[in-house]
Amino acid sequence: MDNYLKYRNPNIPIYWLVIFTVLGFRALSGANVKSPVIAFTDNQPDIYIGKSVSILKDRTNALRVGEVLSAGKFVQSKQSVPNLGVSSSAFWLKFTLQNRSSYENLLLEVANPSLDEIELYSVDSTGLCQFIKMGEYLPFYQREFEHPSYIFRLKIKKGASIKVLMRFKCNEDMSLPIKIGSVVSIMDSIRMKDLLFGLYAGIMMVMFLYNAFIYITTKEKSYLYYIVYILAVTLTQICFQGYTYQFLWSGSPWLAQRSIVLLSAFVGISAGEFAKVFLEIKTQLPKLSKFFILFYLSYGICIFLAVFYKSNMQLLNITALSISLFILCIAVILALRGQRPAKFFLTAWVVFLIGVIVFALKNEGLLPYNNLTIYTMPAGSAIEAILLSLALADRINILKREKEFSQRMALETLLENEKLIKEQNIILEQKVNERTIALKHSNDELTATLEDLKDTQTQLVSVEKMASLGQLTAGIAHEINNPINFVSANIKPLKLDIQDVLELVDKYESLNLPKGQEEYDKIEDFKQSIDYEYLKKEMAELLSGIEEGAKRTAEIVKGLKNFSRLDERDVKIADINEGIDSTLILLRNVLTPEIKVNVQLDNVSKIECLPGKLNQVFMNLLTNAIYALNKSESGRDKILAVKTFEQNDQVYVLIEDTGMGMTPETKKRVFDPFFTTKEVGEGTGLGMAIVFKIIESHGAKIEIESEWGKGTAIKLIFNKKMNLI
Repeated sequence: MDNYLKYRNPNIPIYWLVIFTVLGFRALSGANVKSPVIAFTDNQPDIYIGKSVSILKDRTNALRVGEVLSAGKFVQSKQSVPNLGVSSSAFWLKFTLQNRSSYENLLLEVANPSLDEIELYSVDSTGLCQFIKMGEYLPFYQREFEHPSYIFRLKIKKGASIKVLMRFKCNEDMSLPIKIGSVVSIMDSIRMKDLLFGLYAGIMMVMFLYNAFIYITTKEKSYLYYIVYILAVTLTQICFQGYTYQFLWSGSPWLAQRSIVLLSAFVGISAGEFAKVFLEIKTQLPKLSKFFILFYLSYGICIFLAVFYKSNMQLLNITALSISLFILCIAVILALRGQRPAKFFLTAWVVFLIGVIVFALKNEGLLPYNNLTIYTMPAGSAIEAILLSLALADRINILKREKEFSQRMALETLLENEKLIKEQNIILEQKVNERTIALKHSNDELTATLEDLKDTQTQLVSVEKMASLGQLTAGIAHEINNPINFVSANIKPLKLDIQDVLELVDKYESLNLPKGQEEYDKIEDFKQSIDYEYLKKEMAELLSGIEEGAKRTAEIVKGLKNFSRLDERDVKIADINEGIDSTLILLRNVLTPEIKVNVQLDNVSKIECLPGKLNQVFMNLLTNAIYALNKSESGRDKILAVKTFEQNDQVYVLIEDTGMGMTPETKKRVFDPFFTTKEVGEGTGLGMAIVFKIIESHGAKIEIESEWGKGTAIKLIFNKKMNLI
């Protein structure tokens, strides 16, 4: 035994021994306590004692040994493997064991790894007490024997007897396969179980690796879902047998008590997703595919309860049963429709469900508890994995045959089309010759028409230039008129003030009177009546207004001078900021008070260009932006932003407005000659065409971003040095 399982001799804390001795010794060893007697002989190397124990249900979960034995409500078990179902209550079992064999000590095995708490109390005729605690609520390394099953060493000599009391508690299915046997028989039984389950795990690992390799090779999505499903099923079966707690999370009782719920939910969800992909449920039965979300939601609730509260096996079992039957019904429907993959899936699913049913009947005591019934469910899942793997291979073959058939049909279609094309080519050549003659004649007519259109376009360009120049002249006249009126309006008050001052001075000069005389007083009264001090201040303000008007007139003249370079043909090094400033000055008369102009001109490098041509570009773009702002809805913020900056040896000009914007159709045709969205008489449709031509001739770029109802942003990108086209 010690060569197969590592043996520990845990030191039982002295306080447990004291408590057990004080509270339970007298009751457990008293003559009035009656319990079933189990006689262990050499004729049977190991026996299941389920029918030889009495059971008490502790609904309070708080009864102690003395209280349990004095309760007197034990019920004789009628099952060789008692199944107490899913309950939040604790259960007490008692029996008396007589050792009539030749073995000195015996082992007691409880082959249900999912039990949360197990306590064993025993006392022999000499009064020797024994107390052992096990369960998933304790770390795995605290067990005396390193094995998923709970194994207790019973200290009983040959010919002696002991009285045993056991307490069980579990939030999951509480079946109690309790077996007593010699060390050799128990170890042989454990070896056989481990061997059988190792065979199952090996099969599932082979299927996992095989299908994972096929997925990596083919990238078929159904294989990905399948290997996830195999992994989930394998981990769940390993968890049912208790090996996950032994090898994966032996130091985490919290995870051990919840792993069955978490992994079972993982199996249900992965099975549903695999079935949806493999059976093509979304396309074959789209309405039924929506019900999967209900099952996934139920599994989510189970996971939430297991993590934050406690496991709810009733809800988990109902969900697992529901989704299993649901998938089974879908497979039957698709199989009846003649879907070949559904037939394979139905066969594999039925085999797995048979294994589950046999496992459940074994737990209910309707089938004997042995290696066959214990491993029916793992065997069913292994057979299911093999059948589904074959089904996937068959599905790939079907897809391959369908692909080959479609390729063959496509080739036949291509050959037929080639034949038709050859026949049609002969007819087409004749028609092409006929059409060539007609097209030549039409081409001559179109050439003449094109020449006429070019002449007309040239005339319209000139008209557009004249319209711009007319607008320029109107702007200059308006801007010059304002400061001139400003100066004229200030001249008359200035003359009157000066006359008053001169009159005062004359009176002072005509009189040579000392202070205090009547004439001097009159002069002082007159000085106060005209408010001489304010008069001097007003004269200064009026003169300042005249100076401001003169300054504005100078700016307008300067703008006119810069903009008047429209017809220059020589390339110059120019500052585009000056062109933008002069254009904005000339457009003041068309800027309404509602339009807010934001100008941000960085200190950018000068570029090679035709300054007059660029001024025409700025004029057309700003005019269109102002027009769009005036036509936009009232109540919106009307903002015109002009910005220049330098980046990556390029100079950028950005003109943005919050006007009505452009539709996608307008944006596509914005540079077409004669295309305009303005009303009749407001434009010729050549403004943006001229802009594009000038930008193109400079080797620059123009980018437009616009959205209807939100505004437009136009970006001009210039190189510092360029080869003009």
